[in-house]
Amino acid sequence: MIRPLLVGVHPGQHPDIVQRAAGFAHALGTTLACVWVDVGPVPDDGSGERRLQAELDQALRATGIDWHLTVAADGDVARRLDETAVSHDAAVVVVGAHRAGADGWRDEALGGSVAGRLSHLQHRPVVVLPVLPAPTAD
Repeated sequence: MIRPLLVGVHPGQHPDIVQRAAGFAHALGTTLACVWVDVGPVPDDGSGERRLQAELDQALRATGIDWHLTVAADGDVARRLDETAVSHDAAVVVVGAHRAGADGWRDEALGGSVAGRLSHLQHRPVVVLPVLPAPTAD
């Protein structure tokens, strides 16, 4: 059995993260398990999952990589990604770097980054992808 590459995703995420994760999965000859931990104050009524499914389909269509979406129960993102990585027997876990600005600072202050906490929970490699800067006009 091929062990998948697991990537943390969420609705509205920049497609670059999942596309680069797909590139890693392709290089490793494996599949991509996309995992969304819904941490919203109100449980998703299905619209967030449908939106994310459409965003992922658009972002990954040209890659040719086999992928699927898993929606994890709400709660601590790092713990849910860890549990899902274990249940999928993921070869690698990929996450994007934390958000910039006040939201990212708040997350860091309240519990540290998802990537940092995952690195302490996981026995498998954790890859942190920086958000690429917007192209500049020359």
